[in-house]
This record gives sequence, structure tokens and C-alpha cells, in this order.
Amino acid sequence: MQLNASTRELLGKRTRRLHRQGKLAAVVYGHNAKPTPLVLDRLEFQKVFVKSGRTHLVDLQVDGERAAKVLVREIQTHPRRLGPIHVDFYAVNLEEKITVEVPVHLTGESAAVKRGDGDILQPIHALRVECLPGNIPEAFEVDLGPLEEIESELRVSDIIVPKGVTVLVDP
Repeated sequence: MQLNASTRELLGKRTRRLHRQGKLAAVVYGHNAKPTPLVLDRLEFQKVFVKSGRTHLVDLQVDGERAAKVLVREIQTHPRRLGPIHVDFYAVNLEEKITVEVPVHLTGESAAVKRGDGDILQPIHALRVECLPGNIPEAFEVDLGPLEEIESELRVSDIIVPKGVTVLVDP
């Protein structure tokens, strides 16, 4: 996925003008790159973010130059309108491991829940992992089928982790 941006001249509170024009303030920083303020189209960013999320690499092309591989690191949202007002991109080196958070998605249904004996409590919604940027899993899928009894539990060590990915949480 590719996202087009241009360098930003307006800084600080003056970025409100950009929002009225349908633009979004951003910054890219990371591997051997000084922080660069950017401006991009809000709708284009939202379309790309829906597909990429925080775990897929995005090709960020600034002022028509060569695209850099980036991850969405942080999104600031407007407190009332709930739309994005600022995005932080992290430029990565494809040959160096990085640390990212990968969401945990629950699939299936526990027999105890089907019977109405209990509910599922999910204390961990994301796992911090270390891997190469090209190996970041989209999400960890956890099947609830094996949870037969009320006191059943799944541990981090029960999650199937792809090769080349290291979970940085106690199992």
C-alpha cells in the first residue's frame, strides 16, 4: 500500500488550517531519519489505514521521491469529532528487528460459554513481539474451542507464533 505526502511548512497551532482543507498533519521519524513534518490527505490516509492497520508496512512517498517503508506508530484523534488530527510514522530498516504490538483475536466459542456457565475474560489484547518488519503478523488468532471447563485458561505459550517472531512477554 502506498501513501503520498508532502513536507509541511505550517507547524504548531497553524495546522488547524490543514484540517479545514481535508489534510492531516503527520511526522515521520525512525531508522537513520531525522523527524520530518508532513501533510497528507485525510481520506487517503484513512483508506490506507483501514487496510494496513499498525502491523503492515506502508510505502510513504514524500514529495514524489523514493518511497520509504513505514509503520503507523501513533494516531492522535480529535476529542469530540473522533477523527485523526495527527499521525506518527516510524521509518524502518527491513534488515533490522523492531519491537511492535500485535493484536490478539479470539475465535470460536468455549463449551462453557455455550452452556451459559461462564464468560471469557481476555486480560491481554495485544502482544509485544520482536521481528523483522516484513515478518510482522497481522494478528494472533486464539481458538477458544479447547476451553471446556469454567476454570480453563490459555497462556501466551499456547499461542502459535510464526517463525522469526519472538514474543517479549512471559509465557
